[in-house]
Amino acid sequence: MINYNFEDNLYYVIINKSEIDVSKNSDRLETDQARVVLERMLNIFGISLDEIVFNDNGKPYFKNSNIFFNYSHSKNYIACVISNYEVGIDIEEKTRIISDDVSIRFLNGVEDNKDRLILWVKKEAYSKLKGLGLQIGFNNIGCDSNIKDLLVDEDKYYCSIFCDYYDIKFNKLNLNNLL
Repeated sequence: MINYNFEDNLYYVIINKSEIDVSKNSDRLETDQARVVLERMLNIFGISLDEIVFNDNGKPYFKNSNIFFNYSHSKNYIACVISNYEVGIDIEEKTRIISDDVSIRFLNGVEDNKDRLILWVKKEAYSKLKGLGLQIGFNNIGCDSNIKDLLVDEDKYYCSIFCDYYDIKFNKLNLNNLL
């Protein structure tokens, strides 16, 4: 067990879905896989999984806890983050196409798809931090602070993590030996 310290720290993991064993009969396979990852992360720190509830906008959180989390999934990967500050994470495959309509509506009309996707991942992570989804007004989100940008699987995926605390330290966990 790690001697964890959430003060000024957040912990994240990005893992291939094929490494997570859950019932194939699940109608919410990706959410179940993300919860397995979350549970394993918490186990590392000796924290039991509290009841997960959802706010009015659908953001999951632990009932009666000061530990915050968020997760995302895209094709082959699940990304999960925990902290004692509000956090948001998003991961997307680089081959995803962001349409012109979406770019105009949410991304201030950015033209290049690579730039669209990078911006989308950042804004999605921020909106998940706030728990407001698309209601937040993506065109008004600035993406230049409190963020960690990652490339995953030989640069096949973009991932961004936002935190509500500016001086946070980002710590990657390796769960491969725990799954």
